[in-house]
Amino acid sequence: MKKLYIFGVQNFAEMSHYFFSEDSPYTIAGFILDGAYIKEDNFKGLPIIAYEELSTHASPDTADIFVAVGVGKINMQRAEKTRQITADGYHLASFISSQANTPKNFTVQPNTMIMDQVNIHPFVSIGKNTIIWSNSRIALKANIGDHCWVTCATIGDSVEVGDYSFIGLNATISPFVSVGTHNLIGAAALITKDTKDYAVYKGAASKPAKVTSHKIRNIRLIY
Repeated sequence: MKKLYIFGVQNFAEMSHYFFSEDSPYTIAGFILDGAYIKEDNFKGLPIIAYEELSTHASPDTADIFVAVGVGKINMQRAEKTRQITADGYHLASFISSQANTPKNFTVQPNTMIMDQVNIHPFVSIGKNTIIWSNSRIALKANIGDHCWVTCATIGDSVEVGDYSFIGLNATISPFVSVGTHNLIGAAALITKDTKDYAVYKGAASKPAKVTSHKIRNIRLIY
């Protein structure tokens, strides 16, 4: 089995370690960071190696890399690191959960992750370095760009999502809508019309009721 190094040591790196360990043919060899950011020797029981020194541990022929960097600068930090690693000759790993529902012949791009319980319809395309979080639903003929992050969202038929966009928890994109590049679409937002590049949409936040839970704790809510 080919070795895999995961770039990052935060929550997304920890989740990536779990998925690749439990549901891929890779052997996880360790974690990598830029040397200036290393504060510990190991993570998840594996060594943390300075990226500048990786070539002394593994060559591009013997190891792949997955960049597990979150949504910093609306996905631009992750994109910058994937470009650097590719330029240095390493292959970027990708992941499709065995519990995801994907059409036959679906092609996953470098450094793209499709998590568990994702439902992808036929004729969908998903770009490189794009993360599709658990329980997202992507309908027929939708196109998701490069360097995106979709968090448990619903994306309708024939939707176009521009590069570097973030779509938050339980957001809904209506069919035939085009989402611009670098969009930030918040949790529970409903997008029914085309959006411009660099647009930000906030979902409606719930407001607390005037009555407290002390007043209703003895009311039967289910009959």
